[in-house]
Amino acid sequence: MSTNAETAVLTVLEHQAPQTFEQLMALSGLSASQVLLVVDQLSRAGAVVLRKSGPDYSVALGGT
Repeated sequence: MSTNAETAVLTVLEHQAPQTFEQLMALSGLSASQVLLVVDQLSRAGAVVLRKSGPDYSVALGGT
């Protein structure tokens, strides 16, 4: 079962990925802690992947 926060992050990534955490916050309307929690949960489930992008990390949809 996905939460509203998960749906918001996945919707942003479906339209344009990858995104940084800051971009996900701005585009989804979620707080930093919400984005971190959701990305952690989605990453553990394989729905998203994190990649090092310069000094930041980017988030993209997973391959599964």
